[in-house]
Amino acid sequence: MMRLGVAEPELSGVSQSEIPIRGHTSSSERPREPMPAALHPEIHPTETRPAPVEMMTADVPVIHLRIGVVNAALQTPMRGLLQKYATLYRRFLTDRTSKREIRVTVQPERRSPWRRRTYQVSVNGRLRFEPSRLEEVMPFVEWAINWEVPRTMPEYLQLHASSMEIDGTGVVFPGSSGSGKSTLTAGLLSQGWRYLCDEFALIHAETLQLHPFPRAICIKRGSASVMEALGLRLQGGFHYIKRSKGRVGFLDPSDVRKDAIGRVCPIRYVIFPKYTPDAQSALTPISRAEAAFDLHSTCWNLLNCEALGLDVLADMVRGAQCYRLTCGEIRSTCDLVKRLVQGSLSQQEASSR
Repeated sequence: MMRLGVAEPELSGVSQSEIPIRGHTSSSERPREPMPAALHPEIHPTETRPAPVEMMTADVPVIHLRIGVVNAALQTPMRGLLQKYATLYRRFLTDRTSKREIRVTVQPERRSPWRRRTYQVSVNGRLRFEPSRLEEVMPFVEWAINWEVPRTMPEYLQLHASSMEIDGTGVVFPGSSGSGKSTLTAGLLSQGWRYLCDEFALIHAETLQLHPFPRAICIKRGSASVMEALGLRLQGGFHYIKRSKGRVGFLDPSDVRKDAIGRVCPIRYVIFPKYTPDAQSALTPISRAEAAFDLHSTCWNLLNCEALGLDVLADMVRGAQCYRLTCGEIRSTCDLVKRLVQGSLSQQEASSR
């Protein structure tokens, strides 16, 4: 197989010897259907089919990672991309493989001299995305892993939500893109909360415990001033392009502080955020029935979870307090949520409209 190289700047301070390189391990069959793309309009996967490229051989570099409960690998001849990804996830690098490893491969492809180069992003042997710009590849690698989690880990119900932990208490912030989940997550992280994930809540169907999937936090360039005010710095700035968000950058939670990653915990609060510019931060209590109804539309694998998804949602909200959150200025919003969870919020504040 001919492997095409791509001229990319190497990252300083990261040598190839620091990246654990392993040979190829074949992927197993994934019988479950992919999640409906309609839930996430920002991603447009290529039709599910075997990738039209040969499986990469053992001499193509690969890194293995364990990101919380998720095992993943990235294999590509693009050494610049591999080094950037290894730097971003340096705390999760491992030399061990897993039977349920999510293997992402990225192959540069030029089908004819007069066509632009594309980058084939495949996961477990199936082509998922074909971005045409190098700056889009990293976000699509992230989405390829996200896309495969429900297939490989059906014991978890997966919600489109950020998830945080403080003093053993789990809080889920469900919401669509643009609701302010990632900015709120970064703000809470800067105030001492511990991070589980900025895009997903992984809920074990049997125990109803919230599990960590501490992927890098994706921040839009429009939130640059907020990140600066919080004293948070992104690796490489806003170098990447995510189709629905424009220019984005990635924040490594462990760069904020060493104990940034949260632990397995019960869900005690379900809070639906909505960013409203110039609004006053406010919490509005809602019924558990209303919360469960809204949660079902954020679920990636409602029908493909090992347990009945609706039952898991009902059991989850039964043990949680549920609110809607109007997100205004980031510090006041974070302070409001923190006081709610710590029990220092007045009844009037907790029911403000």
